[in-house]
Amino acid sequence: MVSSFFSACDRPQPSAGGDSTVVPARGTDSASRREELINSGWDPSAGAVLVLPTVDGGMVAGSLLRPEATELTVADTVGIGAAMGDRRLDLFTRSGRIGGALLSVEAAPKTEPGCTAWPVARLAIDGGTVSAPWTAAFMAGRVTAIPLDSIEGLAARDSARLAADLTRLASGLPDDTSHTFRTLPLVVLRAWRTSGLDSGFVVATLVRRVNQEDDPKEERLVIVVNAPSTDAKSWKVAWHERASGHEEELVVAEPLLAFRTARSGDLHLLFGRDDGVALGAAVLTRAGGVWRVLWESAVAGCD
Repeated sequence: MVSSFFSACDRPQPSAGGDSTVVPARGTDSASRREELINSGWDPSAGAVLVLPTVDGGMVAGSLLRPEATELTVADTVGIGAAMGDRRLDLFTRSGRIGGALLSVEAAPKTEPGCTAWPVARLAIDGGTVSAPWTAAFMAGRVTAIPLDSIEGLAARDSARLAADLTRLASGLPDDTSHTFRTLPLVVLRAWRTSGLDSGFVVATLVRRVNQEDDPKEERLVIVVNAPSTDAKSWKVAWHERASGHEEELVVAEPLLAFRTARSGDLHLLFGRDDGVALGAAVLTRAGGVWRVLWESAVAGCD
């Protein structure tokens, strides 16, 4: 499971209260950096960094995630300058690539004591704009998106049938042990399915709520379903994450992009978490029909 969770520039690890300014570049040991990437579980062929939009970043700013970073080094940018090459990024939505950008990096913003933040990614978007809000950015030419089609784009009958199939599968999971939620119906909040794959998959978020005015609680369930054919009887839940708590505090994994790298045919699925306080990401990969966690980022936020 996923845990709770450029004018390229390098610098020594900053304090949590470092100024948000462009950091001067310096060289680094590329072989050592590659080894750190591999040890983290990250696929180096996906590039040296990942950029995610943040709650308040808008279309032209986000957070720069170094895949090998630890909880103590999330704000560090040592080695980024040498790793970024021409600073070009591909911008993606769940539907695919929507444009390109030139990346520059600023030091992590000031934070309260006990908190950390990723460095700031500034984007000079080609043509000045993109057609839709992007969900993830990778170094240019490193990954190919696998389009995810939203259930909202289906005809009403097809959408209802898919939601019913997902609810049936989710309701049959063996770890449904909460007395608070067990008797309540699951409802599909969002769902996406692949198209054009010999063996596709569906990723969905379902919810059930205890609607007590003085103490509202909620359980969210994220599932990845292998869908080898159009016959839902053959579908199987291959991975899932369950989280519950108070409605306003609950943060769950959000699917951002399905992709393949330029050097691998394996399917990857990128998840992110961003509640305005903490930000992290993870990648699942499918091999032989089995989904597993390939990589998990450090989490920037507050203790």
